[in-house]
Amino acid sequence: MATFTEPDKLSENVGLKVHDFTADTVRWVLSNTAPVLASTFLLSDITQIATSGGYTQMTDGAGGLLGDTTLARSGQVSTVSGTQVVLTATGVVGPFRYLVLVDDTPTSPLNPVVGWLDHGSAVTMANTDTYTIPAGAYFTIN
Repeated sequence: MATFTEPDKLSENVGLKVHDFTADTVRWVLSNTAPVLASTFLLSDITQIATSGGYTQMTDGAGGLLGDTTLARSGQVSTVSGTQVVLTATGVVGPFRYLVLVDDTPTSPLNPVVGWLDHGSAVTMANTDTYTIPAGAYFTIN
């Protein structure tokens, strides 16, 4: 899995109890514009790809690719992990390079960014292609 990148604001949001990684709804958003550590904090900071081919731009409470997170603790270290998410194209999707995880539950701040994965190059999907965001650990809190 590509390295999960956390925005500068994530540790503050965790400390302020903005995220509940055991209960909140999270969604993956597709973008072809690189997120910025120091300023990509909210869904509104992301340039999403157009709605097409089975992908729908995320708005508050809808769209994106529905994900799931869990929080597991071992000693003094907690790990935030996610389950596998698969997008099957029903037409052309993309291009996209970045997969941004957004917490859809908080209202203040509204739709904060948890972090993102960089595919490494742009992906364009054709009808029936599948793209898999693998399950795995995203980051640790210690």
